Amino acid sequence: MTAPLPKSLHRESLDPDTLDRAERQPRPPPAGDEPLLALEGVTVTFAKARGFIDAVTGQTPPKVRAVDDVSLAIAPGETLGLVGESGSGKTTIARAIMRLSPPDRGRILFRGADVNALAGDDLRRFRREVQMVFQDPYSSLNPRLGIGAAISEVLRFHDIVPVGEVDEEVVRLLSLVGLSPEMRHRRPRELSGGQRQRVGLARALAVRPKLLVLDEPVAALDVSIQAQVLNLLHDLRRNLGLTMLFVAHELGVVRHMCDRVAVMYLGRIVETGSRDEIFDAAAHPYTQSLLKAVPRLEPEKRHRKPVLEGEIPSPIALPPGCRFQSRCPRVADICTTEPEAVSLSADHTAACHFAGR
Repeated sequence: MTAPLPKSLHRESLDPDTLDRAERQPRPPPAGDEPLLALEGVTVTFAKARGFIDAVTGQTPPKVRAVDDVSLAIAPGETLGLVGESGSGKTTIARAIMRLSPPDRGRILFRGADVNALAGDDLRRFRREVQMVFQDPYSSLNPRLGIGAAISEVLRFHDIVPVGEVDEEVVRLLSLVGLSPEMRHRRPRELSGGQRQRVGLARALAVRPKLLVLDEPVAALDVSIQAQVLNLLHDLRRNLGLTMLFVAHELGVVRHMCDRVAVMYLGRIVETGSRDEIFDAAAHPYTQSLLKAVPRLEPEKRHRKPVLEGEIPSPIALPPGCRFQSRCPRVADICTTEPEAVSLSADHTAACHFAGR
């Protein structure tokens, strides 16, 4: 059983200019004034592997700032897209929210409570209300358990339904994500990638969460299967009122799914704004370069030369000032100083000296 393929998610949807007009219309603002999730100055570092020279000299290996002073907020009912190249820190933020990579500095607040200070019943409640769906659905499923047993395990641990209703709830959850009841007797290796991702969603939804953290949920799937999973996420969000953090690198997918977008580069947020502000009026040179790199079907919009040139700085030895300066086509002497975030509208900010000029 599969969901219908949205017209706007065929292969040409990789080009934002070919999205249906209906997909371009702004969505209603999310309900509520207080953010459901907020990151305040979050920094996450990892120690570099100890090398031979470090061992001989007794030096402490340098630390890499995977996430550096990041602040974000997600309102109830909103889908925030987090985009950037590989290594920009997107997945680290997702893992930090789930307490898998605790921050060295800063706070992560869920419903106003510091996530890393939760314990006991409060922590258990947080783990029910915030669920993560991983990029590789196979690695997140126990290969020895049948699909029904994997979902039942979650229902029983969190006491979601009475014991006598567990089997019925498993069938309901599978139906919710577009899978037949017979699927509960199969093991992960017997399912396709799209079916596994749907099982991962069913297991996440079993505890009736308020927030879904989606880490590249369709990156490993074929385009047609991507469309089915994204269509499913749309329906789940509308029917269940879910809030989502959507981590991705495919901009066509982000434009289809998200209300707001945050762009990351080398651990920092360089631009945030509504979907239309980012895709139609990007202000940071990095965001503009990402948009120019999206494949185009029209010959006149294809680029013969690389959109981005220059070397990516080492995360261990970042340059002073703007981190994008070694690749920026607008680089100037002022870029050796740290740029402040410029407010271009109520929701649109860009960390660039030339933003708004």
